[in-house]
Amino acid sequence: MSEKDKIEIARNILNNAAKINISKGILLKISQKIDKYIVEYYRKCGGMKQINKKKSYGDFDERENV
Repeated sequence: MSEKDKIEIARNILNNAAKINISKGILLKISQKIDKYIVEYYRKCGGMKQINKKKSYGDFDERENV
C-alpha cells in the first residue's frame, strides 16, 4: 500500500470519526497518524520539488505579502 493510499484511508477514517463525534483524544491520534504518513510521502516523493519550482509569470507565493 502506497503512502498516498494510507493518507487517503486515514483521512476518510478521521472524517467519519469526526462525523460520529468520537472523542477529541482519538481524533488527535488519527490526525497524528495522518501527519506521519504525509511526512513519509514527502520524503519518498520529493515534496520539495514543487516548492522549489521556478515561478512563472503571474504566479505568486502565498507566503509572500500581497
